Amino acid sequence: MMYRKIVFLMPREASWPSGGLKVIFDYANRLAQDGFAVKLVYPMFRIDETFNLLHRIIYWFVFLRIKLNNSFKPSSWFRLDKLIEQKFVWSLETYAYNKSDLHIATAVHTAYSLNQYCLPYQQKYYFIQDFENWMFSSDEVIASYHFRMYKIVISRWLQDLISEVLEKSTLVPNGFDTKLFQVISDIRNRDRYHIVSLYHNADRKDIPTAIKAFNIVRERGIDIKVSFFGVPPSPNLPEWYTYYRQPSKEKLVELYNDAAIYVGTSKVEGWGLTVGEAMLCGCAVACTNNKGYLEMAKDNDSALVSEVGDAEALAENIIRLVKDDNIRFRIAEAGNAFIQGFNIEASYEKFKAIVTQETV
Repeated sequence: MMYRKIVFLMPREASWPSGGLKVIFDYANRLAQDGFAVKLVYPMFRIDETFNLLHRIIYWFVFLRIKLNNSFKPSSWFRLDKLIEQKFVWSLETYAYNKSDLHIATAVHTAYSLNQYCLPYQQKYYFIQDFENWMFSSDEVIASYHFRMYKIVISRWLQDLISEVLEKSTLVPNGFDTKLFQVISDIRNRDRYHIVSLYHNADRKDIPTAIKAFNIVRERGIDIKVSFFGVPPSPNLPEWYTYYRQPSKEKLVELYNDAAIYVGTSKVEGWGLTVGEAMLCGCAVACTNNKGYLEMAKDNDSALVSEVGDAEALAENIIRLVKDDNIRFRIAEAGNAFIQGFNIEASYEKFKAIVTQETV
């Protein structure tokens, strides 16, 4: 059955980038280019947020300013197809949804909102990119998996988690744009001391462990240099760091290709887009053993893997990659070969088939 419109219920406004939003926008673009009517609905507030009268009045003026300026859109960092409709609303509960549209929840709080809509379950989908227990409790996240919706997950560990609570889901692994993210600089001719890594303020990204590991490597007389990229303002770091704030896609590809090693330290990831992007661009990866990374990072094969939070072990893996050309080349080349199997075109075709109910 074909619906009038495919509506993505977004987790927030999109003025700053994130990997999860990038995945949604990529699918939205491709659906629009394939002739489907697509709409993105951005809420200012979540279902669980409440305010007193004074704050509500203040926030109403903020809401109007954002809406009038169109600053809820990802215009500064992602180019959406012009055919995609974008709407900014006070909350998803106040959104006047159309009963002939198919709706896709894209985060746990949007699933709670969608669960309240008076729609048949065939018009309700839940796109799960992580175990989002940083805003809701673990029990509340698990409760959302019992909502009567079609569930799509991006990784095997999320599918296993949902199976454990006796629910079904369909796996659509995240894919990468292999035409964009690719090896440009010869893997074997890169500066072995150059490391690239994502900088993020969230505790779950565990940047302190990365910085501690880098300091250990330097203390052992190995003069690494680190290129961080991220969204936050430039952090206060020693001169052997360089920080790139919100680099373009093209600049990011350049950063990956300039470096010999990529370091990832997250405690938890639904997937870990930057690890895959780095592999595609020929970096040897040293990372932690969170379940998202492990979808791609096989220890001593496609990556060198250490325990979450273990800066000493991470530093040892970095040192191995710097000192031993054979290990670094082998890890980089194996990672690059493995990650080629995660292609955005194949992922999109599977996603499209599910949400358009060509196959369910």
